[in-house]
Amino acid sequence: MTALDERGRRALVTLLEDDDPQLQQLLAEQLARMGPTGCEVLEQTLREGSPAARRHAARLLRDLREQQAEEKFLRFCRNEANGDLETGNWLLAKTRYPTLEEHAYRARLDQMAQELRERLTGRETPRATVEVCNHYLFQLLNFRGNVHDYYDPDNSYLNRVLDRRLGIPISLSVVYLLLGQRLGWPLFGVGLPGHFLLTWRSPDVAFFIDPFHGGQLLDEAACRRLAIRHAGVFHDHFLQPVPSRKILARQCHNLYAIYRTSDPRRAERMRRFLEALSD
Repeated sequence: MTALDERGRRALVTLLEDDDPQLQQLLAEQLARMGPTGCEVLEQTLREGSPAARRHAARLLRDLREQQAEEKFLRFCRNEANGDLETGNWLLAKTRYPTLEEHAYRARLDQMAQELRERLTGRETPRATVEVCNHYLFQLLNFRGNVHDYYDPDNSYLNRVLDRRLGIPISLSVVYLLLGQRLGWPLFGVGLPGHFLLTWRSPDVAFFIDPFHGGQLLDEAACRRLAIRHAGVFHDHFLQPVPSRKILARQCHNLYAIYRTSDPRRAERMRRFLEALSD
């Protein structure tokens, strides 16, 4: 769209003062078509508009940024989701928190990895390495499973997991995985039915880690019992590492299940992401 002159901007700001729902919907559609210019108009209104205009501008700007974040994550799901779990998680989080400062959160994970590195000599066995990580994450930093509000959507967005140090099995596993990637550990996700785990797999050792329960170490028999408890059945493929694309899909599926009864608009968004990830 061509640049909007000052007269046009003032006209839009005036219309933003109107409480009529149909007019607000029309404005939302027009501003979305304007792309970055639409965001600029809304940001200017937040600085200079009347209280009524600022109220509507704040809502429309949030919705517009979420729509833009949604389209960006959809493109990622279709084209790039196979390898970069961290980027995928930030893009997913921006569909709910579009103004989050990704670089600050990446820096926080970098700092956590550095602190972990300083606690290790490099001579530890794999299990001892994991025990050091468990102590750091779950005792010193107090990351934990949100057993009191398991279905809170914030348990699934990486920025909120880092802020609150609360999560569900898959989101706590993602934090663990991203630290492991920075430290060069052979960690992989394991998508058991009803419960997500990690596995440490090197040529000479393999075991499982349950971040939701403080990093508890499990053997294959314990994982088999866990799968039977949740699904009533066990298959060997349950214990195979899952790629980033499937991890993101499981995260979106969890959010879809939460939003399906509480927020149909966000549920539809998650359905679109799942469709893209299944292509």
